[in-house]
Amino acid sequence: MMTVLSMTDVHKRYGPTAALAGADLAVHRGEVVALLGPNGAGKTTMFELLLGLVRPTSGRVRVLGAAPGTSRHRVGAMLQSAGLPEQVTVAELVELVGRSYPRPLPTPQVLERTALTDRARRTVTALSGGERQRLLLAMALVGAPELLLLDEPTAAMDVASRRAFWRLTRASVAEGATVLFATHDLLEAEAVADRVVVVARGRVIADAPPHELAEHDHLEEVFLALTEESPTVEGAWP
Repeated sequence: MMTVLSMTDVHKRYGPTAALAGADLAVHRGEVVALLGPNGAGKTTMFELLLGLVRPTSGRVRVLGAAPGTSRHRVGAMLQSAGLPEQVTVAELVELVGRSYPRPLPTPQVLERTALTDRARRTVTALSGGERQRLLLAMALVGAPELLLLDEPTAAMDVASRRAFWRLTRASVAEGATVLFATHDLLEAEAVADRVVVVARGRVIADAPPHELAEHDHLEEVFLALTEESPTVEGAWP
């Protein structure tokens, strides 16, 4: 089983603040992995490290067998902080992003896959929150990436839009993509992910398929227990 991304004993400090304190993670080809954790747990820092936007203070990070940032044409990303030019149309923006990849998918195909065909000539400012999220997904998919890194991808979507989003994402997985996504929605992680990785205080404290976590208790109760400051709870999931 090929390891698509890995983090080994990764520490990241910003002055006196430790964003990560020995994080370990491995994601294999074809997996859909959910990253769960409270605000400030280190999830966004992990995405930034995997994309090569920042460097670790110590530890090792590998993406597609190389240092982060060296295989950007093989990675698609959705970040919470992503800004969109307001007066560009949906089709223009997807086409523009596609030009930065060596073998982009045709823009009409990407728009159809993300249910944006009838929004192709609309400007970004005319889109709803869910449509903007689908546009961000289209921008992540247009390069036919092997790895998708999605930070809170369904945060602005209603239930129907979320279901449609994951159907679209699963289609990419069926074509060989690997997905790591962050979410605060525990039911979403339980329904969508092959594995759930729980992050707290800058390190991974649980990593298992949802049903294995749920065997001990409902996933939400497990999550709440794991993120408490209890060394006994933390030690229960080595």
